[in-house]
Amino acid sequence: MAVLLVLLLFPLAEPRPAHGLRPADRQRAMGRQGTCPECRPERCLPGLRCPAGRTRDACGCCWECGNGEGQLCDPETASRSFYGRCAEGLRCRTPPRDPISGRSPKAQCVCSRQEVLCGSDQRTYENVCQLRAAQYRLGADGKLSVAHHGPCKAKPVIVSPPRDVIDMEGSDIIFSCEVLSYPMAVVEWRKERNSVFLPADDSNMVVQAHGGPRRFELTGWLQIQTIRRADQGVYTCTARSPFGEVSASARLQVLDRGSPLEQQQHNPGSRGLSDDEDDEDYGGEASGYAY
Repeated sequence: MAVLLVLLLFPLAEPRPAHGLRPADRQRAMGRQGTCPECRPERCLPGLRCPAGRTRDACGCCWECGNGEGQLCDPETASRSFYGRCAEGLRCRTPPRDPISGRSPKAQCVCSRQEVLCGSDQRTYENVCQLRAAQYRLGADGKLSVAHHGPCKAKPVIVSPPRDVIDMEGSDIIFSCEVLSYPMAVVEWRKERNSVFLPADDSNMVVQAHGGPRRFELTGWLQIQTIRRADQGVYTCTARSPFGEVSASARLQVLDRGSPLEQQQHNPGSRGLSDDEDDEDYGGEASGYAY
């Protein structure tokens, strides 16, 4: 009887209403109750600024920050929330199974519209999601919009310059040069103190170019077969378009057969000269130089 009187005098505390919770708490409440609580928009967090954009919570009521391009996400068929949902304009997609390991990679957010855009800052964006992310980084004071569909027309950019080469006389070597450009640039090769573009009259030189490896990129190669001492020097890759030109250079050093350096390179117990060691002198960057 005393227990009953206590219960009557002190009623049980009511549980906190789910509609007053933050979006993440709403999802936990939904998991306990099995259904979404009543939506009260006035209880949602106002003025959200999100790097990748917003998305509705699992109950479709409040806005919350969504995951950006390349971030892990929960597929729409997932029964529980772990990584979160993708922001507006992105979809949660699972990449193909790895053919070697056989493992299924985790789902990632992918921009729904894969259309290249030129921003008002004269930068090319792979899709509208990347442009939105740039808008967020600029903040309220920065103004960024779509100038036009398609890439920006601009001066070429060398994204991967040629690298210095040290090799034995009689070897075959290759210089490569990756260029990003729209409209497509022309890639030409030239040796120092020589105004004639290669291969010129050099029968041991071959010049090739091919689109790729990415969109709006062009890769040029200069192959020198059976290198001689006379081939030693600095070689320059020049990318030219109607909007300008850019160049990058690398040096070829030819070692004599039977020289101490050759013996060092062919001795398994010694540390020979290599691109990796050469790059350490430059802090891990390519040894070619651009201008």
